[in-house]
Amino acid sequence: MPESSIEDVADLLFQDLQYLKATSVQRCLDEVPGYRGVAETDISSSVEQNLRMAIHAVKSGMVPASSDLAPEARVAQVRFHQGLRIEDVLRGYRLSMAVIQDRFLDIAHDVGLGDREILAAHRVLWGVSDSYTAALVHSYRESSVQQAVRDHELRQEYLRAVLSGSLAGSELGTRSADFGIDPQRAFHAVHARARQGVSPDELLRTLAAQMPTGDGVLTVRAGDVLGFAAGVPELPGNNATVALGPALPLAELPRSKAGADRVFDAAWKRMSGGVFSLEDLTWRTAARDPDVTAVLRRRYLAPFAADAEFGRIVLESVRSYLAHDRRISAAAKAMSVHENTLRYRLQKFEQATGARLDATNTIVELSWAFEACQDGTPEPL
Repeated sequence: MPESSIEDVADLLFQDLQYLKATSVQRCLDEVPGYRGVAETDISSSVEQNLRMAIHAVKSGMVPASSDLAPEARVAQVRFHQGLRIEDVLRGYRLSMAVIQDRFLDIAHDVGLGDREILAAHRVLWGVSDSYTAALVHSYRESSVQQAVRDHELRQEYLRAVLSGSLAGSELGTRSADFGIDPQRAFHAVHARARQGVSPDELLRTLAAQMPTGDGVLTVRAGDVLGFAAGVPELPGNNATVALGPALPLAELPRSKAGADRVFDAAWKRMSGGVFSLEDLTWRTAARDPDVTAVLRRRYLAPFAADAEFGRIVLESVRSYLAHDRRISAAAKAMSVHENTLRYRLQKFEQATGARLDATNTIVELSWAFEACQDGTPEPL
């Protein structure tokens, strides 16, 4: 049969276009539940586009490159915003291709098209299917990335407004509704930072996974996880520091954020991570006044600057003594030293500073100094 017979088959397929379209639309509605929420006219329009594209390819014998099909593949972005998954879009497309392939075989046999021509046309149809599928996936991913970026921007803008107190009244309610947030509920402001071996995005996923919709909003900003949460999050390990402000209504979150920031400043200095609130750290959140810290550092740390190594040992001993509620035996055991060795070091501290370790004022000031200067270095200011 002459080569033009493939063109004849293509023309006959064009004549059957309305039948092919109606059959494809019905199969999509019957077999892909996601399409039942899409207007039938929209489905019909995109199906007709796909059928015309396939028939033109059969007639020309040429498979278009996936990049050339980008305009047609933008339907994937429309379906994305209509709530369909990429799997639904691809399945719907395959259904319409199955319809045209079945009809092509019927017509080809009716007109006596040769096996070689049938095989060539089938290869074109499969090629079009592969090319268009690649274009659909690319378009869908592009739309997904754009939507993710937009969602991130909206979340950032919303959190900035809520945590700064620039949203109030009906506007606070309207903007919060977009995230399923009830403005009347109480939330903790959250300020968290990942420690070594954990990325900010990993920490965000860990915390967000514990929050059902409506229980809070979190985002990553400048390497920290910020936002608010209704409950107290849990950490699988101590690989992050999570600070919480007091639980307050949404309109008062700026005050909760100020509390979370104070708690975070104190908690981040600690050697290990965890979840901290004002109740956990109390006075330690106030040990940040630089002038007071400078005085205490000169008084209790600087006297050991001349012999830094010995000074470090003495200060570690004093720190352990205080950490164990001034119990010599417990502190010595924790440091793996003899009790008399610890007593000797404590005496050296008292001699160097002129302070008495049984004085309340000394205990308070030393606790502040060690909290504010977590490194405990004896260098003078």
